[in-house]
Amino acid sequence: MGFLRMQGASLRAWEERMDVAMMQPAFMPWQGYFELIYRSEIFIFLDDFQFSVQSYHQRNRLFINSGRVGWCTVPVDKKLSFKEPLNRARINEQTGWRSKMWISIESNYRKAAYFKDFSPILKEWLAEKQGSLSDLNMSFIKKICDLLGLKREFRLSSERPTSLKRSQRVIDLLNWCDAKRYFCAKGAFGYMLDDGIFPCEKIEVLFQDFVPKQYAQINCDGSFIPHLSIVDPIMNVGPKETLQLIKGGTLKWQGWDEMKKALKELQGENL
Repeated sequence: MGFLRMQGASLRAWEERMDVAMMQPAFMPWQGYFELIYRSEIFIFLDDFQFSVQSYHQRNRLFINSGRVGWCTVPVDKKLSFKEPLNRARINEQTGWRSKMWISIESNYRKAAYFKDFSPILKEWLAEKQGSLSDLNMSFIKKICDLLGLKREFRLSSERPTSLKRSQRVIDLLNWCDAKRYFCAKGAFGYMLDDGIFPCEKIEVLFQDFVPKQYAQINCDGSFIPHLSIVDPIMNVGPKETLQLIKGGTLKWQGWDEMKKALKELQGENL
């Protein structure tokens, strides 16, 4: 009986472990970013990871002029932000970028079906003054999660300071959350394989393969343009339909062995 009780306790402990995802806080990110949040119970913002200039940390793509897609960019004080973590990257507020970005979004999306519903949230966010680039990005992401009805526990990697790097840091963060499954961006597989830390016996790793689904875009000329900021689908089809697009993005989450097999097949084709 004692052995059975121990088995039962172990099973309950396993069932109570969490589904976890983590990403650096991106600027107005795309649907795939929110799929990771949707799949997780705990989502970790990697806010103390290094800021990269002209990356998705500070910019993203939207329609900006007469059906043309371009970049919406947050200016960053490079002298204060170069080689700094995201939570210490400072926004350059001397350029009037907030009002300029709002004018651009308003002029290109004011005829969208959900502009009147979504624009007050977006305008309010743009008017907020944040202490860092990560604060700006996390504020947006949390507002979108509220709009989509994604109630998740959010944590900051900076709450668990360490000298560990790459895969060792990821494992440490997963253990911090008592993770059962790690929902991971597909692009991380390369460095995870090189580091030799994964796979981990206690944590299942599942890799994303998000394929954007077509939806009505008011600004396009009939040819659908994927991989835009989440602002685009919300403006065009609203939060309910956007959530369905997010849910249906990855049809098959790939495990570690499947990723290794796919890599070997690819390498074989390139020989």
